[in-house]
Amino acid sequence: MQVDARALQARRDRELRAELADDFGVKKALEKIRSLQHGRGYGYRRGLLSRALRLSRSMSPEIADLIADCARLIGYPHPIEIYVTPDMGFNASCFRDTHGPTVITLTSRLLECFTPAELRFVVGHELGHAALDHYGLPMPITASLRDMGGTYVSRTTALKLYAWCRAAEISADRIGLVCAADPEAAASGFFKLASGMASDRVKPDLATFARQVESLASAPEARDAPRDDDDTLDCFSTHPYNPVRVRAVWAFSKSAPYLAAIGRPTAGALSLEDVDRLVDRDMALMEPTYLQERTSTNDDLRRLLYTAGVAVAAAHGGVDKVEIDALAMLMGGDHAQMPSDVPAILKDLPGRIAAAKEAPLASRAQLVQHLTIIAAADGEVQDEELVVMEDIAHQLGVDARVIHQTIRGAQHPID
Repeated sequence: MQVDARALQARRDRELRAELADDFGVKKALEKIRSLQHGRGYGYRRGLLSRALRLSRSMSPEIADLIADCARLIGYPHPIEIYVTPDMGFNASCFRDTHGPTVITLTSRLLECFTPAELRFVVGHELGHAALDHYGLPMPITASLRDMGGTYVSRTTALKLYAWCRAAEISADRIGLVCAADPEAAASGFFKLASGMASDRVKPDLATFARQVESLASAPEARDAPRDDDDTLDCFSTHPYNPVRVRAVWAFSKSAPYLAAIGRPTAGALSLEDVDRLVDRDMALMEPTYLQERTSTNDDLRRLLYTAGVAVAAAHGGVDKVEIDALAMLMGGDHAQMPSDVPAILKDLPGRIAAAKEAPLASRAQLVQHLTIIAAADGEVQDEELVVMEDIAHQLGVDARVIHQTIRGAQHPID
């Protein structure tokens, strides 16, 4: 049975993509990207041909059949090439250019350690990105591309771009699950990606892993496999938290569209709307609403973010321009000027902490996370900066482990 990939698309993926397609800054950024990347598809494929192994059907008929089955299931008509890179991490990627074949790259360790069902999930995920044309809005370059006047897109649009990118991962996971037809294979794949282990000593449990979402507001999960283009901050991350993705897969596995796609009865199943509601609620953990929504409580949080950000920046060697730029990325360009009287700003810190204590714990925890990008703006978090962040976290009633886990997660994100 062939399925329509777009019928399974996450609602937030579809809605944000349509909104962003009409954004003037996004349009200008895409024009610039096209001019910069003219012919890049050929160069990318040539680079793989020179440093990776291209798998032919004669080398691995099993992998060739697996990919052909996934492509046939979702009606993907374009030619596909598969490459294996000599890498001991678990990773996969896909490149879709308007000219030439779709290129899927798998690391050698992933190919060796993943079961056929887990591989179908991974390959289906990558083909889902291609089938839904997620590469038509390349990230994170669209959000970060700059000219002499600054970034092409506004800060508000940049946050929407990253939110869309995370929603696109949810859509691709759904396609992967349809290709695998096995929620447990998806769970074990996520376990291997999150832990780096492929041992039978740890048994995957989809429901248990999914319940980790409940602790994310106060203890964000660190991520493991390095990714060069990932950002320090959760709201500037291209991928959702792993437990959020697992719970989204778990919910989708109980939906009528999924069950129909694999030929199972749909009586009593969840609707796709029910699944999208759950996903939207969980994804909100990574979206800093206090930076955008105008309420008195959020105003208190924004004022504290500025003051606390200056305090962190001043903790080691004085305030640096790169740290103020990081603060302006969060709060907007009107905060890009170097502060003229740092001691006067720091005098306001106790009062602003006291005012922000009325905010929900999740928002206070997000603010503490956001301080880490200011501390790390110069490439390293100094001990003095860490002490200031821990003190602010303590006064806000936020566990200081949020700081350490966020920094560790930024250093080791998962693809």
